[in-house]
Amino acid sequence: MKDSLVLKTIQEKIKNLGSLPGCYLWKNQMGQVIYVGKALKLQSRVRSYLNPNQKDRKTRALYVELNDLDWIATRTEKEALLLEATLIKKYNPKFNVRLKDDKKYPFLCVSTSEAFPMVFLTRKVKDNGDRYFGPFTDVKAARDTLELIHRIFPVRKTKLKLPLAKPQRPCLNFHMGRCLGPCQGNVTKETYAELVDEILRFLEGKKDRLVADLKSAMLTASSKMEFERAGFLKQRIEKINQIREKQTVVSLDGGDEDILGISKREDEGQIVILEVRGGRLEGKKSFPLTGLSFSDDEEAFTSFLRDYYLNVTVLPSVVYLPTTAKGNHDVFLEAILEKFGTSIKIKFPEMGPKKSLLRLAEKNADLSLTERILATKLRDQTVAMKELQEKLNLPSLPRTIECYDISHFQGSSPVASGVMFVEGKPYKPGYRHYKMRGYDGINDPGMIHEVIARRLSHLVNEGEPLPDLIVIDGGLTQLSRAAEAAIALDLGHIPMVGLAKKREEIYFPGEKHPYSFDKHSPMMRLLRNLRDEAHRFGVTFQRLQRKKKALKSILDDVPDIGASRRKSILSYFQSKKKVTDATKEELELVQGIGPVLALKIFNNIQSLKKIEPK
Repeated sequence: MKDSLVLKTIQEKIKNLGSLPGCYLWKNQMGQVIYVGKALKLQSRVRSYLNPNQKDRKTRALYVELNDLDWIATRTEKEALLLEATLIKKYNPKFNVRLKDDKKYPFLCVSTSEAFPMVFLTRKVKDNGDRYFGPFTDVKAARDTLELIHRIFPVRKTKLKLPLAKPQRPCLNFHMGRCLGPCQGNVTKETYAELVDEILRFLEGKKDRLVADLKSAMLTASSKMEFERAGFLKQRIEKINQIREKQTVVSLDGGDEDILGISKREDEGQIVILEVRGGRLEGKKSFPLTGLSFSDDEEAFTSFLRDYYLNVTVLPSVVYLPTTAKGNHDVFLEAILEKFGTSIKIKFPEMGPKKSLLRLAEKNADLSLTERILATKLRDQTVAMKELQEKLNLPSLPRTIECYDISHFQGSSPVASGVMFVEGKPYKPGYRHYKMRGYDGINDPGMIHEVIARRLSHLVNEGEPLPDLIVIDGGLTQLSRAAEAAIALDLGHIPMVGLAKKREEIYFPGEKHPYSFDKHSPMMRLLRNLRDEAHRFGVTFQRLQRKKKALKSILDDVPDIGASRRKSILSYFQSKKKVTDATKEELELVQGIGPVLALKIFNNIQSLKKIEPK
């Protein structure tokens, strides 16, 4: 139940909002901004969050945590949209969908503010008259594009303030035919400007028109017997055509289009843009997202459209989105129109070639997300092992870690489980189950002593390598008994810790007081994964033992059922429920069970079921 004083304070604030457009910021008890939203009418929008019986899962979760409210009024909803993006980047609120990487993506800059422009990579976009293309999510792709331009177009590559007061000798690029030599004054501004125009059209994706113009210029130069210029133009045409041949034609009617696909897993997501320019699939851009736990596709795409397209330098004509992203994008389109002087169309194809491209984009998004999650896990595992070595003062990196847990049901059918992680990942061949031999009832410390003694004895006797670290699921008592087992075998040097369940504190052998570490650190996440996996593995085995015991007991009192027939019945039905629910005819199908015996078994089971407690 939300604190009445908190609600009353927020409601008093809402009274002052009125019907202004703007952004609202929900804060938690610690004063952290947990959600930023925009609204055409702040008062009515913010008030809607205070209903505890929300249908929307995200709003319900937000309601539980909200403790305070702040807002910023704007003149228009369009201004609120732009402010919303700024505030999300500033506060990184947990309930907002946002681009995961806070880094600036690189752009290709054509320095058109200079007399003799050059092309280079930059992460800063300046309002100085230069032309920028991007952003590129893949730095290698950006560098490859820059290298391609330098290979096709003889644009200058050396930073100089041109024209020079005194011409200098041209560099090697001039002699290799890869620069027109503006530093020496070998080319006029007009001729160089034509070259720059070609580069701009190439980067804008207008390669078909560029090739057509180059062919026309080549024929003109040839007719004027300017054969050297015609030769240069021919080389550029050939290089551009080589690129176009490698690109897939996806739209016979041409056009510049972006096709967007999304993949989501819990809080993480990935959006992929397939860029179609001039009807050809030119490339792919991939963007990591976070904050998706309580968000649907519509919110994810709405946030991405705002964050991406209001920061690009070249717009497509059409953006294709899946039907799950349908919503009101009018404010976004107004902002695009104001910034670029032109707008884009947003379409939601439900069939045909564009639908197929959407599926392709979604597949690429799924592959990119899988790759990112695996890379993150690998990085976290490496960090976790290094943290374990440092925090636990281990002699070496704990590449092999084993964890042990005890499982029983009110003292019956006690078992132990041991799991092994190698390089921070589960290693299933190293998993072990143990039936307790020396203990029955509730005695977890004694059982831990037994299982550690058995495990270490086996490793020594078989000459197998010892683990780098042993984790005991339990506190000081369990850890002490485990350490005793190791010392008895002269293996007290093996690093061993206990992980308490409630507070997730770490115990060390011989020390009464536990240590606390950051619960969200890679080290603690790895230890929790070990503990949870050992618990899961143990509980599964313990339940199996109980089932076998129950199956055995239900047949014990049936006349004429020996060990062989009992085994046949258990093997045939596999579970107690299937045996107790079996008909006389089904029992007859078991090998060695005839009609007479089947009837006896059936009648006995039915009589047992009548006296069993419900």
